[in-house]
Amino acid sequence: MEVWVRWAKEFKPECIAEMQSLTGTGARIAVPLRIKNEIVGVLLLGPPDGRESYTAAEKQGLSSAAEVFALMIENSRLTERALEQEKLQRDLALAAEVQKRLLPPQPPSNGAATLAAFALPARTVGGDYYDFLDLGGGRIGIAVADVSGKGIAAALLMSVVQASLRVISADRDVPLSQLAEKMNRFLYKSSGANKYATFFYAQIEGDGRRLRFINAGHNPPYLARSTETGMEITELGAGGPPLGLFPEIQYEEADLELRPGDLIVAFTDGVPEALNGEGEEFGEERLKELLRWSGGRGAEEISARISSQVRDWMGAAEQHDDVTIVVMKV
Repeated sequence: MEVWVRWAKEFKPECIAEMQSLTGTGARIAVPLRIKNEIVGVLLLGPPDGRESYTAAEKQGLSSAAEVFALMIENSRLTERALEQEKLQRDLALAAEVQKRLLPPQPPSNGAATLAAFALPARTVGGDYYDFLDLGGGRIGIAVADVSGKGIAAALLMSVVQASLRVISADRDVPLSQLAEKMNRFLYKSSGANKYATFFYAQIEGDGRRLRFINAGHNPPYLARSTETGMEITELGAGGPPLGLFPEIQYEEADLELRPGDLIVAFTDGVPEALNGEGEEFGEERLKELLRWSGGRGAEEISARISSQVRDWMGAAEQHDDVTIVVMKV
C-alpha cells in the first residue's frame, strides 16, 4: 500500500487521504470489483496466515472471485432498480386512474346542444384538461385547458385548474372575466415560476341560443357555421394571457348568438401539432376540413371522426403533447 501512497503523491494528490486511510487498515492486497469499465467496489484482504504476501495462484483465485462478487453487487443494484421502477409504474397507473376520474364521465344536456369530447395523453398522465359543468337552469359550462410541462408535474397543476374552476364557478353569478381573474391568482400562488395554463371557458345559456366565453391564451376554438356560400369558420379568441404567469391580470369576456347547426370545436395544441411517422404535423387546415365535412352530423359522430383521423395520422409515431378536443353542436 505504501507504493500506492507514493504513486498518489506524485500523480493523484487528491487521492492521498484515501490511500493513507487504506494503509491504516493493514490490507495487503486490494482487488477491484469491476463491471465492464466501472468499479463497483474494492475487496481488501489482510495478510495470509503466516505470510506477508499472496502467491500468484492465490491472486488469480481472488481475481476470479472478484468477478463473481461484482456480478452479485450489480445484480443487487439491478434488482433494486427494477423494484423502484415497478413502484413508479404502480404510482403512475394510480395517478392516471385518479386523473381519469377527474374528467367528466359524460356531458350534460340542456336539449339545445349536444356535447362530446376525447383526450389522448402523450404519457401515462398528462397536462390537458377538459370539463363539463352543469350550472343549473339549463346552463352548461365547457372548459378546455393545457398546462405547461409534462408528466406528473403537469398532472398536478391540471388538478389545481380543475379544483379552482369547480370552486369559483359554484358562484353562478360570477362574470367570466372575474372567474378567469380569480383562477389566475389562484394558479399563480399555487404554481412555481414559469408554470402556467392556457384556458378556454364558455357557458351555454339556458335557452341554448347564447354562448359567453373567455380565452386565456388558449388555441382559439373554431366556430363552424353554415352560410349561403358554404361552411364559414371563425375563431373565438377574446380574453387575455395564460393563467398563472402574472399575479394580477384583467380578462375580457365575449358573447355569441348561436344558430341551429352551429358547431364549436375547442382543442389543445397537441391536435394541430400531432406528428406522423415522417415528422409532419396534422395542422389546422386538416382540422378545418373535418369541420367543413361535419354538415348535419351530431357532436358524437364529429368527435369520433376527428379522433379517428388524428389517431390514423399519428400511427405509431412518438408524440410529445397531449391531444384533447371538445365538440359542441347546437
